[in-house]
Amino acid sequence: MTATRLPAQVQSPEERELELKRQQLAALEAELVEHELQLSTLQAELAAFRAEYLRVVGSRYATLDDLKARIAEIRAERAPADDATRAAAAEARATADASAAEARDRASPEPVAPFDPSSEIKTLYRTIARWLHPDLAPTDDERESRHEWMAKVNDAYQRQDSAALMELLSAWEASPDSVQGTGVANDLIRAIRQIAQAQRRVESIQKAIHELKADELYTLHEKCNARRDAGGDLLAEMTKRLETRIATARQELEALEAKAS
Repeated sequence: MTATRLPAQVQSPEERELELKRQQLAALEAELVEHELQLSTLQAELAAFRAEYLRVVGSRYATLDDLKARIAEIRAERAPADDATRAAAAEARATADASAAEARDRASPEPVAPFDPSSEIKTLYRTIARWLHPDLAPTDDERESRHEWMAKVNDAYQRQDSAALMELLSAWEASPDSVQGTGVANDLIRAIRQIAQAQRRVESIQKAIHELKADELYTLHEKCNARRDAGGDLLAEMTKRLETRIATARQELEALEAKAS
């Protein structure tokens, strides 16, 4: 007796649509995670570069601005009736105070290493982001609860702390936030909402990256990288030029002070 072949299970329209949405979401998840990684990496790279720039170059600009302000103030003292000279001195002092404050508050006293995460940390970041990224959450409540998780993930990644990333992943897997309901109808709604949220976040990240790259700090960072690849050191070259200007300003200040004595 020949065995009867059972017909293949026929998918409902909702099930077919859910399968298509899940495929779309899977591709979008990968795109979102890569964009998130790119943004977090760029933010950390620029933060490290800014600290090193302020330490090496910014502190010298502060010194130069202070010398220029002192020169302008002496000239203003010698021409008390000259409003333009007094205004120039006030402006020079304001610039010097701002430079000093920035160098004092943001510069690191020690050399700052460039942000250079290992491939293992990047892979770990991708894995975690796929699990708990808030814009992949199916509901608004779950999305809100994941924001704090993702902030901790970004912080640990930018500190290049793989142990902290592993702890966050373990904590997430054991948390109630990682549990989701089932059912075709609910799953389809979740997938649609997740796609919309992920698309909005990708657009937001792209805008943030564009704004970072439009900043002067990014342009200088790229110039430094290009000079380094060519065997040079742009920050060192800038420092050398500033030292020359500082020496010239000191000579001018000393000459003015000598005339006053």
